[in-house]
Amino acid sequence: MTIDSDVLASLVRRCFERVGLPEPDALTVTEALIDANLRGNASHGVVRVPAYLRRAGSGLNGGSADVIETVSAGPLRRVDGGATLGPVAAATATALCSRIATEHGIGLVALGNGSHFGSAGFYARRIAADGRIGLVATNGPAGMAPHGSSTPFLGTNAFAVGAPLPGRDQFVLDMSCSVAARGKIIRAGELGESIEPGIAVGPDGEPTTDPAAALAGAVLPLGGAKGTGMALAISLAAGALAGASFDDEAGRIHDSKPGPQGLGQLFLAIDPWRLGDRAPTEERIAALIERLHSLPPAAGFDAVLYPGERGERERLRRLDDGVPVAPAELEAIAGACADLELADLAAEARALIDPSTSR
Repeated sequence: MTIDSDVLASLVRRCFERVGLPEPDALTVTEALIDANLRGNASHGVVRVPAYLRRAGSGLNGGSADVIETVSAGPLRRVDGGATLGPVAAATATALCSRIATEHGIGLVALGNGSHFGSAGFYARRIAADGRIGLVATNGPAGMAPHGSSTPFLGTNAFAVGAPLPGRDQFVLDMSCSVAARGKIIRAGELGESIEPGIAVGPDGEPTTDPAAALAGAVLPLGGAKGTGMALAISLAAGALAGASFDDEAGRIHDSKPGPQGLGQLFLAIDPWRLGDRAPTEERIAALIERLHSLPPAAGFDAVLYPGERGERERLRRLDDGVPVAPAELEAIAGACADLELADLAAEARALIDPSTSR
């Protein structure tokens, strides 16, 4: 189905407001999820609404005021995420690291007691929009087998790098350390789809294309030892700097009884113009992108693009044409609303699937 992004955003925002999230924070969560859908990253979009709503409904619904700074050391900060919804805490940390960079030229915020925050690129893009280079990383609950094992021990541990580009949309590299994000497997299972070969193994350690078997087994690391090393590096840094749980200690967002996940997240902002003159550097960057774009495309490709460019083109298209959403995703939102006694919002979600039900 295709739904107007404003209609979808309105429903999602009101869901979070009704479970007690302050209006500005409900808007932040909504923006983070809708942005993922607009950019074609559906596994981190509104498919996450039911789990987020159930966490909020269980009392894990504090606002940004619950994100408390616990350590301040020049350009370094440690904050406690208050076990609130991930996008609320992450957006607060993003704004803080950018403010610190204004004063010091660099700002690092280590956020502990964090939760799943959606797409890391959403926050790196915000830092880049402020004219700074940004790096965002998060660990996650064990779901990926280290190279040489078939037992889940590491999270898929996403990271993103954002940078401003003169006269263009931001460069944003957004990726996990696994062959595929675990969220894509979860979404495939909810939609009754198979997953691609080579992504995961089942509980028996054998390759599988069944999402249920993959979730009971383990996702595979990107590039074997390389993805393993990247994920472990993020886990070590997040656990040490933020005082967070390591991957094999962290809670899951989809647990039947939601509780604090205890994740660690890092937000770094760098003011690049403290190190060199802006004008000549921007000229060199612009020339680099032009050389990249001038490369002849390989067979099957229309153009050579930088990270983030394809997603921005998709976002603009979907703002005009609407956001593709599976009926099962809307039904899951309706089910979560019904469980939380939000009958009117449940009916509104179902009416998007079948407008005749609203009559």
